[in-house]
Amino acid sequence: MAELLLKKLIDFGLLDKEARAYLAILKLGLATANEAAKTAEINRSSAYVVLESLRKKGLVGISDDKKIRKYVAASPDTLLYAARAAAEKQEKIRMGIEAVVPELKALHKDIDRKPRVRVYEGKAGLIASLEDSLDCQEKLMRVTSSAKRLAGLLPDYLPEYVKQRVKKGIKSRGIHPADDMALQLMRDFPRFDDSVLIPEKEFKAPADMAIYDNKIAYISPKGGGFSIIIENKELAEVMKTVFDMAWAEAKRLNKDLVKKHKEKGPR
Repeated sequence: MAELLLKKLIDFGLLDKEARAYLAILKLGLATANEAAKTAEINRSSAYVVLESLRKKGLVGISDDKKIRKYVAASPDTLLYAARAAAEKQEKIRMGIEAVVPELKALHKDIDRKPRVRVYEGKAGLIASLEDSLDCQEKLMRVTSSAKRLAGLLPDYLPEYVKQRVKKGIKSRGIHPADDMALQLMRDFPRFDDSVLIPEKEFKAPADMAIYDNKIAYISPKGGGFSIIIENKELAEVMKTVFDMAWAEAKRLNKDLVKKHKEKGPR
């Protein structure tokens, strides 16, 4: 029973020591700090602090005995009154919040529409940018990139990144220039990614781009390399649509490229 009472008092908002001290004084009727500490099984040195806290909360009072300070517990009804007052206060707060929720939601929508932009610089920044894509929830990245250009920026990291991406089951639907590096990657992962190669002269993008989830990531080789990640659902959806249209044309160019290679035959 005592443990249940203790729990209820703690639920009310008292600290463990406060609840123990209040129950002790309630049981003793009138007690010194030393008596209350002993009954409550709390440290005597902290009993004065605990009892003073209870006094400020209106749960204990001090006797009129001038010779020795004794404490008396307030009526348990005080707890009920306090609980009702707290409930009324919370209800007023709830009603106040309820009244401004429409305005808060409007602000939240405005924030959602505004793109979040992050900029990364240098080798460490480029690695951080690429690693962000390893958390892709859609498990599909739409990519236009030059593997040779990326390898020039991150020669040691790029092979490890591709391995990690494949390990996480994140597919790449890519449009790439038909350079030696791209051909090697297609040989290494022939069935996992869905990539098309186009003639190098047709690939004119000065930077690499990846679209995944609600993000658009750009990687530029300028100035030693920098990356920008734009996070916005609407922009990402637009870029996915644009990419898918470019993808259809890239597949046509890819077929023409494959046909020319077959006509030339092995060297």
